[in-house]
Amino acid sequence: MRILIATGIFEPETGGPATYAPLLAAKLVEAGHRAKVLTYVSKTNGEPASYPFKVVRVVRTGNKIKDRIDYFRAAYRELRGYDLVYTLDWFAAGLPVALAARLRRVPYVVRVGGDYLWEQRYLESNEPPLTLKEFYERGLHRRLEYRLAYVLIRSVLRGAAHVIFNSDKQRELYERHYGLKKERVSTIYNPVLRAGRTGRGSPSKEFVFWGRFIAMKNLAKLIRAFGDADLSDDFTLTLIGDGPRLFELEDLTYELGLEKCVSFVPTMSRTDVLERVQNSRATILPSWTDISPNQVYEAIAIGLPALVTKENYLSIADRLPATVDPHSLEDIAEKIKMLADDAKYEMFAKKFSAISFAHSWEDVLREHVAVFKRIIQSA
Repeated sequence: MRILIATGIFEPETGGPATYAPLLAAKLVEAGHRAKVLTYVSKTNGEPASYPFKVVRVVRTGNKIKDRIDYFRAAYRELRGYDLVYTLDWFAAGLPVALAARLRRVPYVVRVGGDYLWEQRYLESNEPPLTLKEFYERGLHRRLEYRLAYVLIRSVLRGAAHVIFNSDKQRELYERHYGLKKERVSTIYNPVLRAGRTGRGSPSKEFVFWGRFIAMKNLAKLIRAFGDADLSDDFTLTLIGDGPRLFELEDLTYELGLEKCVSFVPTMSRTDVLERVQNSRATILPSWTDISPNQVYEAIAIGLPALVTKENYLSIADRLPATVDPHSLEDIAEKIKMLADDAKYEMFAKKFSAISFAHSWEDVLREHVAVFKRIIQSA
């Protein structure tokens, strides 16, 4: 098979699609298929890394209309000779890809792993924060300011040969609110990285977060809760990553007088960040909703306890020893204090380490190939 993978972000940028695209492309190539990645990049990304597949880069200019036109032209050009295009984005890259695929008469498949309207349009506009489910159940996606984007996204999803989700709950949510047919959707869970737990030593007193600094991650409340927990001076909180909320979070840290115990570390590669955090006390993810966060699966892989938002769509959600309420500053602070208590921490860590979820990249590849073959054969 000849598969074009389209993504809005690509490593060294942070975010699920940025790491998912190169890993899936490499697995396809290893299995004897032909793969190519089409992505947006910033001018500041530096020298591109070497991959066993071709990477076509569309440089962002800051003009969204021009960027989408450039992406469409690249997609139309690169689709020549390919059997299928798999887009990990359903708006910034998804719209131009869907149009190019229709013109080329090439089937396209969409992977949904987040939510553009809620995450990027609603939360990032400083609206009163709420969960993904609340956003749709209150009908906020039908607001006039989101109406056009909603209609366009629905068109992209309905026009796809297939739509792949990484959680059952979001799949069911989209079936209802975007009118998707059950026979044209499926769930492929995120893989759990294979990493030995023997490398983890004695836990330190450092709590960590790694990922994008965006409103959805609820990091301002995490910083406030860490301050309210009023732990001893040897406990710290480290946030690893980058994003549009970085300066705001740094200012908040200084405003609260927490600069000695809360620190920020630039984005690292996946390998480096897992090595960096493997002996941390725990990772905390207090997101308003986190659909199927790779960070949790990565934590499982290295044996790092994870305190996760109760608003998660993880297939292992019912096995998490404790979760936090993203609406409650007090609850997050209380759970941080719990993990600072050695006896309670030991119980939490033991329960978390008992979680088993076997879903490898080989499983992910096999499930994708089955979907792709079925669509190509029926095209």
